[in-house]
Amino acid sequence: MATPADGKKIVEIYNRLDGDKAAYQAHLREISEYLVAVKFLYDQWVAGGKRHKNIYDGTAIRAHRVFANGLFGNLTPQATPWFSLTVKNKSIAEISNVKYWLADTTDRMRSAINASNAPLALQQVYRSEGWAGTAVLNVEPGKRYALNCQAFSVGNCCVLEDAEGVVDSVYRLERFTCRKMIQKWGDKCSEKVQKAHKDQKYTETFDVIHAVYPRDDYNWNKADNLNMPYASVWVEKEAKNVLAESGYQEFPYAVPRWEKDENEQYGRSPGMDALPDGRMLNQMCYDNWRGIQKQIDPPLLATSEAALSTTVTRPAGIIYHKPGHEPKQLQSNGRFEIALEVEEGRRKAIKDAFYNDLFQLLASDNRTDRTAYEISKRLEENIYILGPALGRQQVELLDPFLSRVFWLLFRAGAILPPPRELMGQGLEVEYTGRLALMMKAYETRATVDTLNAVAPLAQINPEIMDNYNLDEIAQGTALRAGVPVKYLNPPEFVAEIRQKRAEALKAQQEAETLERAAQQIPNLAKGAEKGSVLEALNQ
Repeated sequence: MATPADGKKIVEIYNRLDGDKAAYQAHLREISEYLVAVKFLYDQWVAGGKRHKNIYDGTAIRAHRVFANGLFGNLTPQATPWFSLTVKNKSIAEISNVKYWLADTTDRMRSAINASNAPLALQQVYRSEGWAGTAVLNVEPGKRYALNCQAFSVGNCCVLEDAEGVVDSVYRLERFTCRKMIQKWGDKCSEKVQKAHKDQKYTETFDVIHAVYPRDDYNWNKADNLNMPYASVWVEKEAKNVLAESGYQEFPYAVPRWEKDENEQYGRSPGMDALPDGRMLNQMCYDNWRGIQKQIDPPLLATSEAALSTTVTRPAGIIYHKPGHEPKQLQSNGRFEIALEVEEGRRKAIKDAFYNDLFQLLASDNRTDRTAYEISKRLEENIYILGPALGRQQVELLDPFLSRVFWLLFRAGAILPPPRELMGQGLEVEYTGRLALMMKAYETRATVDTLNAVAPLAQINPEIMDNYNLDEIAQGTALRAGVPVKYLNPPEFVAEIRQKRAEALKAQQEAETLERAAQQIPNLAKGAEKGSVLEALNQ
């Protein structure tokens, strides 16, 4: 049986992990205050307060938004299919009932995701990765819908990796009012919380830690909450008392990192790359606007005697001065065009850090001022740069997210029982979002280029085409273009079609042969024509 959770130990672990990420938090605070104006700690800003007091240029804010929206629209779009289920053994995937179950399960999962708040949570995940490098996504059973997804700020979460570098523990700080705590946990709350509620101080808040970590001593033969593979423990941070303890069948979090350095548990972000340019741009904008103000409303040069009088600089004002001692404007020789040019360079560097060129190219690939080849080459150049980060998204975000969704729906009876052929077979996910398809398209392009190159040779020697499995090429090209697998005929059905076509062709040829033979029979029954060679031979 699992050992009951120790509230003091959980608070101790959280405090130690929170202290270990102090340098990371300081980095995030600088990014949030000088680059993207994002709140990541409970006490950082007052709710609804101004967040831009240190930001004089909004390029990074807009570039960050393009980054998050671009990832969402091209990796996990809500309007179009972005994944499909398959099996590792591809021969089994072509069996009719297996193929139907995979397609049906994919549709059920997609419908459940789109009907829930998952798209909103995924978009928030991409925002967090863009500036913080790390995101925390929680997937739970919903009350209104089948799924309830929430993205939490990494500033209030601490994570731990296992021996293979996979995040398997999350210690999350959440702030509750005493009213919510009494409603949720009742007399499990500490005396301080109960007293605040009794005194009707309903808005007084308390910090609660939610710890999710793998259990080492659970009894897998039992199905109760205390004997599940992952523990779920709620602890009051100040009082250190356990409010509730339960468990999960699988890890309920996905913790993607955009990039990760060796010996670091938290990710690195495009915002971290853009921070030096962002701070420089802010300072340049501040200085340049001061210079522009001096140009528009420059200082006045006046004699020392003028200090004893009031110099009126408002419109229609009267300035009194001695003849020959009138105030003059101080002329600046600053080269503002150079400053503006340097500013544009910093803005471009920030946009490049957030991959804006790629996402804007994807959004405008129907423009007529570029050829399809130019667009293809530019996309190819950018996708190579983005490729490693996209691979990490699939491994750390999408795979655990879809795995959690599948098992939640399966246990809720929202997915049909799998066919017998799938027993003992592992499921896989094929990603069909636009970015995923672009990464696969290079195989298709290489194949098409090869076939185009050998086509002239095939006209001379058709046997050259025997080197290529054209059926596999046709199927693979369709799948890499995003064609749903249910639209493609299985190999045995294709073979049946071809057999029927061959039989029909054979029957047609036999019929034509019989018809020609029948046409010759009347000619044989007729005598030889007069004057013909046959008549001469007969004589």
